[in-house]
Amino acid sequence: MNSPSLPRFEHEIGARLGRGDLAGAAAVTAECRRAWPADAAGWLFGSIVALLSGEKTTALELIEDRLTIDPGDIQCLIQKAECLFALGQRPQAMEAIAAATALASGVAPALDAIGEFLVHAGDHALALEIYDQVLALNPEDTSVLSKRAVIHRFLGNFDLAGADYDRLLTLAPHDAEALKGLAELRSQSSDRNSVAAMEAELAAAPTGSKDAATLHFGLAKSYEDMENHDASWRHLVAGNGLERTWLQYDPATDRAFIECIVHGFPDIETQAVDTTGERPIFILGLPRSGTTLVERIMSNHSSVHAAGELPALGEAISLIANRTESLSVRSWLELAAAIPKLDAAAIAREYLTLAAPRRGDKPRFIDKQPVNFLYCGLILRAFPNAVVLHVTRHPLAACYAIYKTRFGGTYPFAYDLNELAEFYIGYRRLMAHWHQVLPGRILDVAYEDVVTAQEATTRRLLDFSGLPFENACLDFHLNPASTATASSVQVRQPLYDSSLNQWRHSAQGLTPVRERLEQAGIPVD
Repeated sequence: MNSPSLPRFEHEIGARLGRGDLAGAAAVTAECRRAWPADAAGWLFGSIVALLSGEKTTALELIEDRLTIDPGDIQCLIQKAECLFALGQRPQAMEAIAAATALASGVAPALDAIGEFLVHAGDHALALEIYDQVLALNPEDTSVLSKRAVIHRFLGNFDLAGADYDRLLTLAPHDAEALKGLAELRSQSSDRNSVAAMEAELAAAPTGSKDAATLHFGLAKSYEDMENHDASWRHLVAGNGLERTWLQYDPATDRAFIECIVHGFPDIETQAVDTTGERPIFILGLPRSGTTLVERIMSNHSSVHAAGELPALGEAISLIANRTESLSVRSWLELAAAIPKLDAAAIAREYLTLAAPRRGDKPRFIDKQPVNFLYCGLILRAFPNAVVLHVTRHPLAACYAIYKTRFGGTYPFAYDLNELAEFYIGYRRLMAHWHQVLPGRILDVAYEDVVTAQEATTRRLLDFSGLPFENACLDFHLNPASTATASSVQVRQPLYDSSLNQWRHSAQGLTPVRERLEQAGIPVD
């Protein structure tokens, strides 16, 4: 009996991946390798499926087996880099991607894939070089123009980012993301703005479309710059309303998760055993509360590397929970119940492995994942000498800053004012609990203090972190490192205080948030 054709195998693998059937997809890739051992497909797809399944070593072994047959397979070299990166072997991953790059010269699709890997790896400067090569081959590739504009923004090359968006709009005049990108790069004024273009595109966009949501957020930012606050708020409500319709989110689940964490950590041992000798710096709090600003200040210190918003802690928790036979973890709330029971030393080991590709080579590194506020108790069990910096902000300023940001689904509580208020209440409840059971272990630093008393607050941050003061920390806006957060434009500027009271222009719209916070006993004035 003849074996299925290679396209049949590829179709079946894709179908099973689409259904989330990783085990079934792995079985089909094994059949494909047996039937077509000389073709790359079974090995490449097998490695991809293994990596998606968390079987990182198996994924690497499969791709290395294929590369012994064809060492010049560019796709497989890129996949090897992905596997090595996932295993925390950054230098080896970069060697593999360099080998792929050398072979991909003049091959635009391969270079584009290499650029995607480099963005994932956080090497934005090298990604920029790759995208430059792609655009030299095909100057009218709008997809790569858009990617390069974003990279320029991350690197602080705002004029070049604007030039890419302008070029993109000559090729694709209706591109909503480019119009919004231009509005975010430049302060909009009455004599220099993209409002008319965005309003025209919004009128033509299909009702309820992604483009419509994008344009609403771009217009909200533009009208805010131009001090037309009523129009800005109207577009914020419309944009957030659209985003919310595409999300499956139950705020009660988040509140139940937080309550489960509170009850799971009624107290914490005063001094856990340090198994690593590491002193990572965790900067946490709500998104858009000033965490990126504090990270830039701290990482301009000669001893500190900014590793960015690492997913490592959440991933380590899930991995260790699922490896612990005595625990049953099938849902978000079951995970919350499991967290207090996890082996802190195992969490520390797994976290450091996952963080390794981005931790840099300086003595200290920063993890600026805002939602790590959920795990303060576990952090200080795993790393007794860790530094935890909690960035706070005026409640309504914080909620307004979140509401006017399009996160792309990252923070599902952000798009409805009532749900945002409920999440804020849960966050405040949990942080109050951490301070109660971990007295003196978490430093609260107010965004307002950073802005209005920069040097004093910087000294306080460094002192709490066990770092000597360096003047460079005051010049955070000169920090050359890339930043891939929503604050990528703002943190390239010297401190300014205009954002402190921006929320007041929308105070009436924020009334539901104010009322709910006051009901919960949270003062807002």
